[in-house]
Amino acid sequence: MMPNQTFLVNKTDLFEGNVFHLEKPVLEDKEVLFEIERFSFTSNNITYAVVGETIGYWNFFQADEPNGIIPCWGYAKVIKSNNEAIKVGEEYYGYWPMSCYLKVNPENIKPFGFVDGTTHRKPLPPIYNFYAKKPESFSDVQKGYYSIIKPLFTTAFLNYGFLEEENFFDADQILLTSASSKTALGIAYMLFLNKEKHGKKIIGLTSAKNKQFLQETGFYDQVISYDDIPDIPDLKTTMVDLGGNIELLLRISDQLKTSLKFTSLIGLADWKSAGDMKKVPNSKFFFAPDYATKLFTKIGPDKANQLINDAQEKFTELAQNWMHLEFVNFEAGIKKLYLDILQGKVDPSKGYVVLVN
Repeated sequence: MMPNQTFLVNKTDLFEGNVFHLEKPVLEDKEVLFEIERFSFTSNNITYAVVGETIGYWNFFQADEPNGIIPCWGYAKVIKSNNEAIKVGEEYYGYWPMSCYLKVNPENIKPFGFVDGTTHRKPLPPIYNFYAKKPESFSDVQKGYYSIIKPLFTTAFLNYGFLEEENFFDADQILLTSASSKTALGIAYMLFLNKEKHGKKIIGLTSAKNKQFLQETGFYDQVISYDDIPDIPDLKTTMVDLGGNIELLLRISDQLKTSLKFTSLIGLADWKSAGDMKKVPNSKFFFAPDYATKLFTKIGPDKANQLINDAQEKFTELAQNWMHLEFVNFEAGIKKLYLDILQGKVDPSKGYVVLVN
């Protein structure tokens, strides 16, 4: 068994992050030990770190102060089991630490997965505590795309559902900031897919260097660079913000004035420019797990997951045309990848997968 290498981040200074060797987990009765194989790394992970204290993302995987472990989505294999319902060699998709190992306490075990009942995780949102068994037919490439797209597209699907439920706040157009982010692309895809039903114009706001990339996805009716904000049509607008740049949001608000009907705040891709979001008129933070709970209660988890999975499968097929996997070695490359994404150095045409074991 290899050392339990773990990527720790200083919670008081996010630019301090390094791989440390921690103690290997020791199993108790009914517990299971996973060896983490691979996980995705996107701007979403940076959001987990930025709001880790306020929303509780640091609480999933505990570390000694002042350090924290950023959660990630990916695959791991059972290497030791004290639970007869979970077999050594089985692979699961779920929420992991950026580490080599994780021990869990499986509860509510089904043929397709289980919930981690570890004491400190029980108060946390259930959507993060479920581990799904990997289909036998999944290839390594499929695992890579799934790790990247599943969590981001789930948020996109839920945000689209929220907007649709609210009749898009009576808007004629939907404006997405950080429009090249994968969550924004997921929302744009859902809008594009259902355009005949809602008839909204879909506008993407992005950097000049990403403008052509966005146009080529085919999801947006119009792509505008941050240098050309005056070009945003003066129509009734609902904005979905993935960046968190308070200055940008206030500029757009000042320009559109009463035409800006609502702003759905999701991500913090531009976290260094974040500020007091209460200053943004008619805005509200969208916390996907809350809406997921509402949707699951309304139509049942099986139907909800089926709807998400069907839409995600189609989106993934298209995404493979414009997003290419790039594999990064955990020990050798995680720090550089983390710092690059922390500083916004993200190529939207790449999907980063970190290989641990």
